[in-house]
Amino acid sequence: MSISASPTSDASTSPAWTEGLARAIDFVGDPRCPGFLIDAISKLVDFDMAMSVVHNLRAKPILIHDTFQGGGAQRGLSNYLDSTYVLNPVYAAHCNGLKQGVYRIGDLAPDAYLSSEHYRTFKVKRSASEEIGYVTDSWPAGMEELVLAIELQDGSLGEISLSRASSRGGFNEDAVATLRNQIAVIGAIFRQFWLHSLPGVQIPGPTTSIDDRLDRFGETRLSPREREVVQLILKGHSGTSIGAHLGISQTTVKSHRQNLYAKLGIASQFELFSQFLQSLSPLDG
Repeated sequence: MSISASPTSDASTSPAWTEGLARAIDFVGDPRCPGFLIDAISKLVDFDMAMSVVHNLRAKPILIHDTFQGGGAQRGLSNYLDSTYVLNPVYAAHCNGLKQGVYRIGDLAPDAYLSSEHYRTFKVKRSASEEIGYVTDSWPAGMEELVLAIELQDGSLGEISLSRASSRGGFNEDAVATLRNQIAVIGAIFRQFWLHSLPGVQIPGPTTSIDDRLDRFGETRLSPREREVVQLILKGHSGTSIGAHLGISQTTVKSHRQNLYAKLGIASQFELFSQFLQSLSPLDG
């Protein structure tokens, strides 16, 4: 089900966009604000479904608003909020300091993540037709995704995720450019909503789930830098990507990898994934 009518060629100057924006501003202290904001965005860009969450580095995402239709889609959303969010490229990018902006989800995805065995511990299905190589169980398939990332006052990250069926052409560059031109005002409204909401929001406590285990993996044997490298390896990043994230050379990445392998008593990336999966076994069942 499409959320919007087709946007005009200059949607940012249309009465529908400005009226929708004004409505979101009027309700900035109201729980309905995110829904009004997403409705306003639908006057800029055509999409099929949307979701908004707030990411906290030490807790599960907080669902702010969604337009998912049907029980299956809602189950997919529940699976995502409960566990598979840690595979989400947005969450991984937030852990590495993602800045406010508009991103294609495929551009944020680590390299060859699902070539590892890590994904088998999650409720996901591999799919070559998906942008990032997998889809959460029950999540609507065959969608392209744009992410509006919003830096929040408390260090959290607001995410407005827009999805459009690939069969409908996905999102073109005009849609991306339109949203990038408006991200400042969208972000400002979301931040004000979050600021008004914080006193009543129950932030989940530190999770002892997969993401926390990943953060703690090797803490007694590896140096802080080696742990950063191993976390990026386990998230599927290549040596080039690790160097870019940490601001270090390929030679330094290789040296850290060799050292951490020696400290963990392993000789390959496969053994690294196996050792990490073994550390997760108390979570099973």
